[in-house]
Amino acid sequence: MNLFDVYPQLQREQTHVLKGRALRLIALSGLVYDEQAFYFELGESRFWGHLPDGGVAIGVGTAKIQPDATHSPHRAMVRHLRQQWQCEVDLFSAGHAYVLGEDKQVAVLHEVEATIPYIFILTAPQLGGSEMPDALVQAVYLLPLRRWRGTGGAPSASRSLLQIQREALNLFLEPADWTLETLLEQPWATLHNRPALPEAARLRPVLALRGLRDMLQADALPLHLRV
Repeated sequence: MNLFDVYPQLQREQTHVLKGRALRLIALSGLVYDEQAFYFELGESRFWGHLPDGGVAIGVGTAKIQPDATHSPHRAMVRHLRQQWQCEVDLFSAGHAYVLGEDKQVAVLHEVEATIPYIFILTAPQLGGSEMPDALVQAVYLLPLRRWRGTGGAPSASRSLLQIQREALNLFLEPADWTLETLLEQPWATLHNRPALPEAARLRPVLALRGLRDMLQADALPLHLRV
């Protein structure tokens, strides 16, 4: 989908990373958090990669859906989390937004509408052709957690969720990956709804979470978020 069709306000922005460019929105993501932690999901087994040593690489990322022309993006994310993560979230608007360009440079958008995502992450297309856009875009919303819908007030999603304590987010994102065993030894990491994962599994940030890491490592993103 055309990014500017979904978010018309962006057509008024003058930053070079947006102005006059053909940008295709390919994914909507939600950064779910509460006062204690951030929450990420593990990729399904059909998306695992195979490592030379016989182990598997499992992606760790934010909640993600594909945009469509029927539902408003943030409401679609809220509905997805209610159904798949079994949680209720709110939409947090910071009043500004960030754009991470393909060159890893960050632009700030001021005085944005409440429904504009917090981060736009741009990546270069991998395929050629005359109809290819200048960049592909992932839109990331801030979604403070209101409550888990399952019994006991704990995560009860239909998939595995990784809980990372807020103060340890930079520490978690610093290495390119973690062995499952090493990560679960950390006092700030908890894996909920854990399936039978391979012992040699390595967990790697993917998609929006990689963009978040780039911005945090560049000191370009404050994450002192309200709940």
